[in-house]
Amino acid sequence: MGALEKKPKLLVLEDVSGGDTPKAESGWLIEREESDLAFIVYTSGTTGNPKGVMLTFANLYANMKAVYEAKYYYEGIRVLALLPFHHILPLMGTVVMPLSICGKLVFPKSLSPIDMAEALQKYPVDMVIAVPRFYELLHTNILAKISQSKLASALFKAAKFANSEFLSQKIFSAIHKKFGGEVKFWISGGAALDRKVWRDLSALGFGIREGYGMTECAPIITFPRIGNVKVGSPGEPLPGVEIRIIDGEIAVRGGNVTSGYYNRPQETSESIRNGWLYTGDLGYIDEDGFLFITGRRKEIIVLPNGKNINPAEIEAQIKRQSKEILEVGVLMYENVLQAIVRVPPELLERLGNEGAHDFIRNSAILPFNRSTATYKRIIRFAITLDELPRTRVGKLKRYHLASYLENISAQKPAEIAPEPSSDVYALIKGVLKSQISMPVRPDAHMEMDLGLDSLGKISMQCFVRENFGVEVSERDFEKYPTLRKFSEMVELNRDASFEPQTKNVTWSKIISAPPLPVLPKPHFLHFASISIFKFLTKLIYKVETSGLENLPETGPAIIAPNHQSYVDGLFVALTYSKTRLYSTYFFAKLRSIIKRGFIRAFALRSNVIIMDINDNVSEAIRKMAQVLREGGRVVIFPEGTRTKDGMIAEFKQSFAILAKEMNVPVVPVAIRGAYEALKPDATFPDFGAAINVKYLPPMTPNADESYEDFSARVRSEVERQWEKLPSAKKSTESRR
Repeated sequence: MGALEKKPKLLVLEDVSGGDTPKAESGWLIEREESDLAFIVYTSGTTGNPKGVMLTFANLYANMKAVYEAKYYYEGIRVLALLPFHHILPLMGTVVMPLSICGKLVFPKSLSPIDMAEALQKYPVDMVIAVPRFYELLHTNILAKISQSKLASALFKAAKFANSEFLSQKIFSAIHKKFGGEVKFWISGGAALDRKVWRDLSALGFGIREGYGMTECAPIITFPRIGNVKVGSPGEPLPGVEIRIIDGEIAVRGGNVTSGYYNRPQETSESIRNGWLYTGDLGYIDEDGFLFITGRRKEIIVLPNGKNINPAEIEAQIKRQSKEILEVGVLMYENVLQAIVRVPPELLERLGNEGAHDFIRNSAILPFNRSTATYKRIIRFAITLDELPRTRVGKLKRYHLASYLENISAQKPAEIAPEPSSDVYALIKGVLKSQISMPVRPDAHMEMDLGLDSLGKISMQCFVRENFGVEVSERDFEKYPTLRKFSEMVELNRDASFEPQTKNVTWSKIISAPPLPVLPKPHFLHFASISIFKFLTKLIYKVETSGLENLPETGPAIIAPNHQSYVDGLFVALTYSKTRLYSTYFFAKLRSIIKRGFIRAFALRSNVIIMDINDNVSEAIRKMAQVLREGGRVVIFPEGTRTKDGMIAEFKQSFAILAKEMNVPVVPVAIRGAYEALKPDATFPDFGAAINVKYLPPMTPNADESYEDFSARVRSEVERQWEKLPSAKKSTESRR
């Protein structure tokens, strides 16, 4: 303090007089122009480089006027103040806008649930503005109580089907009374709200509204209009705001857009070009004018092979795998894709550190890896009890994840056991090294650490059978997951009469090895079921099929549609004649079939080749090869599983292997509208929905084309044609 030229002076606000300073005509003590600077608000700095955003009175007024026109704010409104005011959303949404129209702010004593509930009971509010984490906790607590009552669970399902916010508020009025019973709008901002959380809370009568904005836009860019909300979309542009999608990036123009960053001319020129503010966010606008956010450009991870990965997308998918996962952070570290997974303390108390690690691997990481493209797989992960680094409004600080992971890993490394010296181990290790491009350690988990997928397992099964006389099942890979344990199992069971070879088994040899499989024959119910389905489909949906001339009249072929719903196979077969149906086989996963009784009954009496990922993957592929060998057709969904978001996922390589090794054409099929018509969480189908099925010209692999490249080429064509098809008419998913 002694080094200061002037010592601090204490001022008591009540003692400070404004004096007789004359007021300007505008009412201000000092005359203000709309172009004058009102705020310099620093961004949250999720990239580690915060900048001062200059906002003028004109910027603020333009945004306020547009929001007022949307009729969310009105005279006397009460808003619950939860978020810190140094962020633009709570500053404008909780302070400036309500006070400008004689509104009131309600401050809870603290952010504890008890104090918030007390404030809401004492001072009923009209609007709550919070971050997604608040709604996630609200969702978890309410759903936990509902699940304890059969009646409440039944009412919840009925409310989801009714899709009426007004009716839901009446059904669950007891819940709403705990929050004062007056809240009309529950606003979520700062980060994307999980769609399941949004849907479930909407079904409970919470008027969830999610907008999109940024500090540079004072802050709102889009917001849903009252009575016209789509789950997953932050709405339409506000009046006076223009949006363009330029090279996938969202660009904004309007009176609310900043003039630039304080003392940062270079950053200003990089962000604002030709009058458009480039937000750095990726997204698209649907046919109804609603914006959808798909990621952030600066957060995209670019792999050495040029592939792009959206970490937020992977994080959301992993989190959905298990209720024991609280948070996920994905990053590229030490040249491999890794994840940090936060779990509750109870999990470690119950299972211990190693047991919890195994639980997360088996319940979340492995299922995710099996469902996604090879380059998106998580190779390593760490678990933690601590919250991941986030900003005050809930955005993940990705630039801190690497150091965060280093802190978790900063422990004495375990001693590495010596490498086995057996010939079995050496040969199996050689097979793995030929399939992957990373070091192969004896205690590496073959699926988790080395990325051994289902096709790689088939190669390994055949190699072990031919070289050591050991039949390996899918379950053996789970029982002996590491290279060391697997080779020890093979060593223990090997047939001494077999002479090991160093040559790898080829796919050509795998699919043609005797004995040739026997194919299922269709039951009379197969054709009867198809006829019934055709009738019901015409009654419920409007299915338009085109491109049937691209189906070969004779000879083997692989039909490769994208996968939108659990009855896509029936949509494909809708226009087939009885003769064509007889020689067409459908490839399906056992897990998808046993979940639905009527589909299981149909599959067991039809031309369906069922694959159990825990048992007979190799046999299923050999059966498909046999269909083609006999001149039939096989319908394979290359994505391997239904879409989770309506978009087309990566294609797996099984169809490409069959096409190349057996020299048969692939007929791609683009299906659009089935996802909207038969959403996974829907209780009933969307009656009257339009579904388009388009057969594309046959494609054949080039002589020097790899399985992966051909698979990618087919996917690219399906996606290109899919984008041209009209989507199903989408109704709003939440209404007042």
